[in-house]
Amino acid sequence: MAAKAQSTLLAAVLVCTAACVSAQTIYKEVDGEGRTTFSDRPPVKPAVIPRRAGKVDVNEAARRLKQARLERKLGAEPMPGELSRGSGVPTVNYRYWRRQEKLRIVAEQALRRSQETLRVQVASR
Repeated sequence: MAAKAQSTLLAAVLVCTAACVSAQTIYKEVDGEGRTTFSDRPPVKPAVIPRRAGKVDVNEAARRLKQARLERKLGAEPMPGELSRGSGVPTVNYRYWRRQEKLRIVAEQALRRSQETLRVQVASR
């Protein structure tokens, strides 16, 4: 009986000891190169968080913006297969509008990237 009381007492002590142990927080951070770092301290947040803009310099971003705007301007004319002849008058169909939407999105993304690279460059000075 004494052995049973001792084992019960030992189990109670272990439960109380386990309850007193505090868990430590582990922080995971993935950098721009894809490397993962684990630490007991929270990651330092930079003042400006570049989203892929750090990989493209200002001149390249400006070139891409100019190219996207040129492609959108040249793509304004309907291509073969983008005209429908419903009532005798050729009208543009959904293919034309889908292509125009894609050109608009590409131009907006290039503009955003250009503005981000300018912001990153100004913030790094």
